[in-house]
Amino acid sequence: MSFRDLLTDYYQVHPEEKMVIDGRTGFLADGFVYFNMESRNLEMIQMEQAVLAYYLMENGYRHIALPVKNMKDEWFTEYQTNSYLIYQVADRNMEKASLGRSLALFHEVGSDYYYEPQTISSYGEWKTLWIDKLNLFEERTFQLMEEETAQPRIFDCLPYIIGMSENAIQYLRETEENETRYTEVDQGTIAFLRFNNQVEREVIWPDELGFDHPARDIAEFIRNCFLSGQSDSFIHAFIRDYQTIRPLSVFSWRLIYARLLFPIHFFDTVEQLMSGGDIQRGEAALHQMIRLQERYEKRLNNFYKKMEIDKGAFELVEVDWLS
Repeated sequence: MSFRDLLTDYYQVHPEEKMVIDGRTGFLADGFVYFNMESRNLEMIQMEQAVLAYYLMENGYRHIALPVKNMKDEWFTEYQTNSYLIYQVADRNMEKASLGRSLALFHEVGSDYYYEPQTISSYGEWKTLWIDKLNLFEERTFQLMEEETAQPRIFDCLPYIIGMSENAIQYLRETEENETRYTEVDQGTIAFLRFNNQVEREVIWPDELGFDHPARDIAEFIRNCFLSGQSDSFIHAFIRDYQTIRPLSVFSWRLIYARLLFPIHFFDTVEQLMSGGDIQRGEAALHQMIRLQERYEKRLNNFYKKMEIDKGAFELVEVDWLS
């Protein structure tokens, strides 16, 4: 049996043709496109993301994929030893706006969602999450050293990743303990696990949603720009457009800087290599990340000045080793 059979037998959906959106394969049926996502013991996470998806749809985001129930009125379908959640995309037409305005409007809607999720919220938890991520990374790296299964390049990166992570954690700690210049924009909102311009795409996918401070998405946009070589003027345009709707506080800017200091891009790359996947591809990705890091550091140097923020007037500090 196949996904086509799953739709027919469990959902009374009769697929007409195959479609691929964002690299995800689905089937067109009666004007809707259906996609399946394995649950893999992620039911609680997926249901919280589903609630966010329905909230967004009710507030104008009609191009979001929505989970649908099967013929037994159940969200999850047990099929060939796996559990699946089926998503339906009804409308793939959306109003176009600049990326900065689109993200600000998304955050504006998301900030009105009053029930903070339990499992997919990172709001106020960055410090704990980063410390846990760093500890797990160190532990796993030393295990690989003993097993002699990891490539030497991972070990070469270890001191750098630890040092940069500790700098970010310390900067975040000082921000949370001492910075009081925050505004309404600093409340939690619906955000993306890894922002990559999702608000501009044909479909918004629920499995990419989370709940966090809006600085998360802004920082990840800037991180992607640094790594891809986008100009400062491109970033400025994004920030200006965003702030026409949601002006950023000093606290927000400090969170953005702290998040850019934390080497999430390295962790994402190394975790893929450690997960036992394609070693050759993982090594190539890590090598590329190391090559890009020198440019990333140069872009992060004098960050506030480059973002056209008067560091002296706002009494903002940056880490010394980047200068």
